[in-house]
Amino acid sequence: MIARSARANARIPLFSILAVVFAACRYWFDPLPDGTRPFSPPPVYQVWWEMVETCSGLTGAMSSIEWAVVPEVAEFEHDGAPASGYWSRTHQRIVLAERASMDGGLVRHEMLHALRTELGHPRDMFLERCGGLVVCLTSCIRDGGAPPDHGAAVARVLPSAMLVDVEVNPAQPGASIGEGHFRVIVTATNPSADSVVVQLPSSGDTPPYSFSFKVQGTKFGLWFTEFAWDPGITLFGPGAQRRWVFDFTVKDTFDGVRGLPAGAYQVQGGFGPALSAARSFVLTP
Repeated sequence: MIARSARANARIPLFSILAVVFAACRYWFDPLPDGTRPFSPPPVYQVWWEMVETCSGLTGAMSSIEWAVVPEVAEFEHDGAPASGYWSRTHQRIVLAERASMDGGLVRHEMLHALRTELGHPRDMFLERCGGLVVCLTSCIRDGGAPPDHGAAVARVLPSAMLVDVEVNPAQPGASIGEGHFRVIVTATNPSADSVVVQLPSSGDTPPYSFSFKVQGTKFGLWFTEFAWDPGITLFGPGAQRRWVFDFTVKDTFDGVRGLPAGAYQVQGGFGPALSAARSFVLTP
């Protein structure tokens, strides 16, 4: 009886070791999507990296990251699901779909993983400190967990109670500055000394509208709004500020998305129906 018990106990660590070795080998090899090739990050990636360092409070060398792209696709299969990018802890590698490689929010999301040197999406980092700077949707929001309970005692206010502002960064953008990349940053600030929940109006079957921008040029206008996929975006602490970063590029002609030709523009930011004052800026060729 004692002999059989000792034999059974001997099998348990052996099985555990084999399981760990199998899992470790699977993770170590980390097979790349078909066609993946090395990628030299453009200079704007350094700007984005520093932005993520600032919001996260973490520091690291972007040069330590190995970069790769999957050519001519907007997404690829990774770990059994479609993805536009991922960070490999084993290889300190960021892999991006080529057509998504200039999506600032996506790239900064993977940069945040690299700076944290951890997987997972803690709410404090991805939805609070770096919220609006890195994209965080669906599984990222679920991974972050539920937002703090608003509580019945927290005052409910309209979006008009927020101070909404907009800035263009850099302040004098142009085709010869940062390879033509610039950002429109919209902020909403709670001027109250108390916590509040902003009651964004319903948009039907989808979540309410949250941050938005409106850019008006001499020949055309461009408007876009994000949805409040994460309900935590409506909760503001005393004097707290939330923001959203919209990435743009100076191009020869308007591309219908975020590529704008040189010229004079006005921009407004919004949070729900509340709008900032209009700001003028000039894109130089």
